[in-house]
Amino acid sequence: MKKKNIFIVLVLTMFFLIVGAGIVAVVNMSEEGLREQSIQTLQKSEGRDNHHAVGMNMMEEQVEGVINDSESLQSIIQSNEVTVINFFASWCDPCRKETPELNGFYQAHQDESIEIVGINIDDKAANRDAFLEEFDVQYPVYAFSDESASIDTYKINLMPTTFFVDQNGEVIRAYIGEVEQRLISNYINYVKEAS
Repeated sequence: MKKKNIFIVLVLTMFFLIVGAGIVAVVNMSEEGLREQSIQTLQKSEGRDNHHAVGMNMMEEQVEGVINDSESLQSIIQSNEVTVINFFASWCDPCRKETPELNGFYQAHQDESIEIVGINIDDKAANRDAFLEEFDVQYPVYAFSDESASIDTYKINLMPTTFFVDQNGEVIRAYIGEVEQRLISNYINYVKEAS
């Protein structure tokens, strides 16, 4: 009887060790591993994207300049091979995390035919301006002239959302969630290959 109890205890111990190791493995999955999975998913998608805005054109979109707006959005799109348009709000925590990445990418690629543009939505002007100052945003930032209509047109329901637009203004890809520089580069390369 005693041997049977010891055997049961050993089996249960092994079971809990295996389950615990599995949980630890999932919890410890690195951020880099998650990013790599995201990039692999992009590469395997073969250009399919189910975001409503993909295929739409942003050339006629009416926007108002907020900062660094010496050029119109249309002019920026036409003069660059790829324009990365990031929709953000000051209250959005992932937006706060990705803004330094967008700034860094913008500064590192100024001599290329790539542009980063921000469009602030669902925000108060004072909060937006404090956000832009806090992060010392270097790239052009705009706001929709008719925000509710534009949000409805492009179905921007979650933030952050980032569009990757070709030189003709067509949204080629869309990414919902926080971006980082490597992901931005991969999406830009996809747009270049698709154009």
